[in-house]
Order: sequence, then structure tokens, then C-alpha cells
Amino acid sequence: MREDLNRLIELQDVDNELKAIESMKGNLPQQVEVLKSELLEAETNLNNLKKALEAAKGSKLHLEGEVKVQEERLKKYQNQLYAVKSNKEYDAITLETDTTEEKIDDIETKILETIESEDRLTKEVKDLEEHIKTLQENLIDKEKKLNVRIQETDSVSQILKKKRNELTGNIRRPLLYQYERIRKGKDGSAVVEIKRYSCSGCFTTIPPQRSLEIRSMNQLILCESCGRILVSKNKKQTVTS
Repeated sequence: MREDLNRLIELQDVDNELKAIESMKGNLPQQVEVLKSELLEAETNLNNLKKALEAAKGSKLHLEGEVKVQEERLKKYQNQLYAVKSNKEYDAITLETDTTEEKIDDIETKILETIESEDRLTKEVKDLEEHIKTLQENLIDKEKKLNVRIQETDSVSQILKKKRNELTGNIRRPLLYQYERIRKGKDGSAVVEIKRYSCSGCFTTIPPQRSLEIRSMNQLILCESCGRILVSKNKKQTVTS
């Protein structure tokens, strides 16, 4: 058991170093992911806005064409007024003229609404394009900073990961599983020393007799308060693989 515990101590030391290296990156990885997500959403919105803008332009062209059709019709009715031979014909042509003028007014109102929509969408596209440009610049900046941090720590990180693989390969599976389970639930800290008759993980006082058992490193003992593996590094011995 002593060798197993010593390996767990070494494994915890390696994991602590890896965690320290990861912390050097700060929240840059999270910032990069957030910016990527925001950029993807903004680009999707921009694509939708551009489609809406093209639809507005197409609608305006269609309405302008419809106005021309109605104006030609109105002109035809107005010319027919000069050739009417009865009040009934006059009333019928006048009705068609009034109806056509109303249609023109309605279409021109729709054209104005479409122009307003087009202007609004044009502004939104411009504003969003500027926002996307800012996001892209920020993303490039954060990625550069993150890559620098990664390069600064990559060689050390690779050595530590190799050492970790070697250690985990020499720890019994049930014990390793227990270590990983505790580490996951305790923010990376599964193995802790006893210091001055206390657990250095949660600072709970440990009875003297229990402390002696822990210092002997002959059995796996968990803190009754926090559940971490208790060890004494003073008793640590060199482990041979």
C-alpha cells in the first residue's frame, strides 16, 4: 500500500502542476469560445438580414413595375373619357379611373414602406458588419495570446502528461478510479497531507491515533469530513516501476 500511496502522491503533484499550467491561460480559452459563438451567431444574423434586404429590393422593383402598369391603364381610361357617348359610359370609365388611382396610391404607399424597410435593413447590415469586424479582430487577438501561452507551457505540459501516463499505468485500477472520482469532486485535489493533526484539504482535526495510522502509510485512509485521501509526505519513498 505504501508504494500505491506514494504513486498517488506523485500523481497528485503532477496534476497540481498541470492545473497550474492550465491556470496560466486564465480565461482565454473561454473568451475564445465565447467570441467564436458570438461571431457565428452574428454571421448567421447578417446572412438573414442580407436575404431580407434583397427581398425588400425585389419587392420595391415589383411594386414600381406595378405602378407603371396602373399608370398606363389610368392613361388609357383618361383618353377614353374624350370618346364617351353616354352618361353610363362616362360613369363606368370614371369609376375605373378612380379605382386605378386608388390602386396607384396603395402601391405607392407600399413602395414608401418598402423603402423605409430597405433603409432600416441597410443600416442594420452595416452596423452588424462593423460588429462582426470587431469580433473578428478580438478573436484574432485572443487566439494569438492563447497560442503564446500554449507555446510557453507546451513542452513542460507534454513532459508532465507523459509522466502522468506512466504513473497511472502503475496504479491499481480500483485505486486510480477512486482517486479520479475524488479529484473530480474536489476541484482537482484528491490527495492531501495531514499537517499538525489536521486535514490540509478541509482543516478538520484528526485524532492522534488516526494521525499515526496515516503517517504509517500502510492503508488507504479517507478524511471523514471531506473524503480526500490522507497521506504523510514525510513517509514518502522512492517508487520503482
